[in-house]
Amino acid sequence: MEKRILIVDDCDTTRKLLSYIIRERGYKIIGASNGIEALEIMAANPVDLVLTDLNMPQMDGFELSRNIRAAEAYSKLPIIMVTTEAGEIDKKMGADAGVSTFLSKPITPQRLLYEIEKLL
Repeated sequence: MEKRILIVDDCDTTRKLLSYIIRERGYKIIGASNGIEALEIMAANPVDLVLTDLNMPQMDGFELSRNIRAAEAYSKLPIIMVTTEAGEIDKKMGADAGVSTFLSKPITPQRLLYEIEKLL
């Protein structure tokens, strides 16, 4: 069974680019434009990994990660945060929110796929 990855980013272009890279490796992709939409999708569709941006409207990546960790079914779900916010404070806040891996943009497709495969 193919692994399902939820990509959460308010930028449609970024979601499409990440989807293209990841889909080439054989993963099933689901997209969401913000954290609220992501949680709604996850309630109806099981996922194996979440790839999220930090800065999004309505619910940012930190709040999304905290909500995911609060759900018993997803308490151990791998979460990768991909963002331009690369400061130590951001990384600490990500770790505190339950983010598994914090990647700073720009990232290479090889690095992204390496981190996904490491977590899955």
